[in-house]
Formats: sequence, structure tokens, C-alpha cells
Amino acid sequence: MVKTFYTKENKPFPNSPLPVLYYPKVVANLIIEPDPAQSVLDLFEKNGYTNGWVNGIFSYHHFHSNTHEVLACIAGEATVQLGGPDTQSYSFSEGDVLLLPAGVAHKRVAASQDFKIVGAYPEGLEPDMQNGGAEDYEAIKQAIMSVQLPKKDPIEEANGSVANLWV
Repeated sequence: MVKTFYTKENKPFPNSPLPVLYYPKVVANLIIEPDPAQSVLDLFEKNGYTNGWVNGIFSYHHFHSNTHEVLACIAGEATVQLGGPDTQSYSFSEGDVLLLPAGVAHKRVAASQDFKIVGAYPEGLEPDMQNGGAEDYEAIKQAIMSVQLPKKDPIEEANGSVANLWV
């Protein structure tokens, strides 16, 4: 069952009117595979999310103004703050997936030493890195609003939560 988290504009972080989609333990079965990172990357690629990578989440607030981002935790756990400073933090652990709309600030607040995630982008877009220091805030907000909705959900394919909740 997908859960939603809403973020509000929190200058200099635009965030998004679209909710963050949280899929608890949805890839838990892939973590026990011999190569969990590749198994998750394969799932994302099957659903149109490519340009994947394996790493962690930065320890500073940042967002992408040109693409949405899917993150799957394949090891350990972390506390992740969504929406910029003075906002709520969420637990993110093995098997969990987050789909972040373009513009949503995110930051790793704390993590276990073994914390590792897989990330990817709809249509393999190359994400820009925004840290809230852009000179033209309104232009960044316009760019975020022009980002196309993904054709598929990263987990539930064409008729998933993206089609139902990101309208």
C-alpha cells in the first residue's frame, strides 16, 4: 500500500503540489537476490526509470528542478527529511521506495553505516542539482511545473499510483 507525504513551498525550496509516494517494503524480495542493486535497477528500467546509480542520499538539502527521482533502499536505514529545513523527517529502510516529485527537497539526517540506495529517473533524464541557492527562484518553480509526469509508476507500471495520485 502506497503512502503519500505532502510538502509545502519552503523558500528557497519550491517543493511540489504532487505528493511524495512511499512504498514500504515493496522491493524487500529483491534485496535477497545475489545482486540486489542490479535487481532493483532492472525493475526500474522495466518501468522506464533509467540513468540509475547506487550510493546514498546527500547530507544537505537538495532537489532536482528538471526530473522526478525514485529511490530504493537496498541496505541499512536512514532518517530522511523531506521539504527542506524545519520539516518532518521519515524513516527509510531496506525494501522501501520513495518517488520524489521534481522540486522536493530531500536530505539524509542520519543513517546506519551500511545504508545504500538505488536511484533512477523517468526516461533516464540527467538530474540537475539545486541546493536552494538559485538566483531566479520563480524560473526554478516554472521549470518544476513543466516537468512531464512519468509514463509509468516505478513499481506498479502503467496503472499504478503515479496514474492515480499524480493528476
